[in-house]
Amino acid sequence: MELATYLRLFMKWFWLLFLGAFLAGGVAFLRASRQPDVYFSSVTISVGNAINTPNPNYTEIVTGAQLAETYAVLARSYDIAQAAVTAGNFPTTAGGLRGSLSAQVIKGTSLISLTVTSTDPVLAADMANEVANQLILGSPSNITPEQQSQIDLANTEIAQLNEQLTVSRQEVTALDSQIAATTDEAELTRLKDQRNTLIEQINQASQNIAIFTDTISSLQQATNALSIVERARPGGAVSANVFNDTFLGVVVGFALAAGLALLIEYLDDTITAPGQATQLLGLPTLAAITRFGKSRDSYSQRLITYRDPSSQISEQYRTLRTNLLFSTNGNANKSAFVVTSAGPSEGKTVTTANLAVTMAMAGWRVLLIDADLRRPRIHDLFGLDNNVGLSTLLSVNPGDIAGQTDERRMLIHNLDECIQETEIPGLQVITSGHIPLNPTEVLGSAAMQRWFQEFRARDDIDIILFDTPPALVVADSPVLASAVDAPVILVIEAKGTRRGAALTVKEQMEQLNVKIAGLVLNSVNPRDRVGYGYGYGYYYYYYSDSSSRSRASK
Repeated sequence: MELATYLRLFMKWFWLLFLGAFLAGGVAFLRASRQPDVYFSSVTISVGNAINTPNPNYTEIVTGAQLAETYAVLARSYDIAQAAVTAGNFPTTAGGLRGSLSAQVIKGTSLISLTVTSTDPVLAADMANEVANQLILGSPSNITPEQQSQIDLANTEIAQLNEQLTVSRQEVTALDSQIAATTDEAELTRLKDQRNTLIEQINQASQNIAIFTDTISSLQQATNALSIVERARPGGAVSANVFNDTFLGVVVGFALAAGLALLIEYLDDTITAPGQATQLLGLPTLAAITRFGKSRDSYSQRLITYRDPSSQISEQYRTLRTNLLFSTNGNANKSAFVVTSAGPSEGKTVTTANLAVTMAMAGWRVLLIDADLRRPRIHDLFGLDNNVGLSTLLSVNPGDIAGQTDERRMLIHNLDECIQETEIPGLQVITSGHIPLNPTEVLGSAAMQRWFQEFRARDDIDIILFDTPPALVVADSPVLASAVDAPVILVIEAKGTRRGAALTVKEQMEQLNVKIAGLVLNSVNPRDRVGYGYGYGYYYYYYSDSSSRSRASK
């Protein structure tokens, strides 16, 4: 779509976009402003023993980093969460703990950071530590109880041997002092023997410590166990970012409203704008008439070109008149037009009547014929009697008495009796008369063709306008247009006429070789009238209602 189309849609749905952004932003603001402070607490776990080995090999480093990804997933499993809740007796459920727990591998390492959020800082730290403990206990590669017992025993023995080494080294130091001060050979020999015994004990204890240390290292390296590097501690509060949350809510609400508007536009198969109608049907849009009046207005109040000739709506009807007359290539005299619509209540009768008024005000002598022999409304618009009319004339074929003088005078008298004058100079009306049983056949009869010739032969008639029923409801309008060989003016209601209905009317007219002079888009939203009458409200001088009626009556 073009930029102008997007701008039109934006202006059309601005209320929905504003409402969506306002509601979503308001909800986000209230939610963020009412949220209590949230505390984060993290515990760090090491996978493998690479950090405890003086010279770790490449395999140990890679294996620890790869296993860290797996343990990060296991840390958020339901079983680990349930075990942590049970062991710590926390006031939450396993699902609640999982929702507040995040596990992340520190990039480039074999370390896992487990973070728990809570409104209680102490509770957050306790839950993080307990999840780490349960992960270690539940790890399939963790140290078994028997192996842990061996490690504990080895650590105890190493502690005792270290104490023994300290005492033995102190005794050796004392013996060295005595040896240096002794001159007696026998005493010197005894002291040296005692020192050698202590040295042997020290060497044996050192060997035992090395053996126990190797045992511990072997057990730990064989199991690739998890270990806590840094336990979680209560942290500081992190308040909700009200501005960011509100802004995000506004953006999300605006996006959802925009999506809804585009969906509505996509699903809407009615014609809304003049350019859309022209592009769809390949026919010129003669005028776009803005929506006016109220639904409860009477038919006579809708004759706006007579009631308020200085209004912008009247100017739009004058645009219709000008474009329609130009479509006749300058030969508008004795022209005839059939006005119809696709369906009922699309404004064709009001359009026909207002068009007739503007033509009469321009100096043309117009005959308006109500050819809607099913639901006639022209007489209501002009406040005329409907006792006699078109159906009265069609009951007599003028061709049957064309050569008889007396009967000819009677025929002309009947015609004059059916033609009614209106308050508008130059505008005459033939109402529908009584409703016949076969309107379609009557309108397409030879009598209709002969009477049409009589209408055109009169000196006081320049232009003939037929108001006909909707084309998709009955076949009267295409039959009449074909019978009198008159072009059709198709009235389309914006947001009311479906695209398929308008295309069907066009195809129906083409099948009968009926020319369509153009389209009239009725009840148009002022924002959709792009290129039709722009700036008229600024240029045109408006009179008051009383002065307008006074000038109209003159």
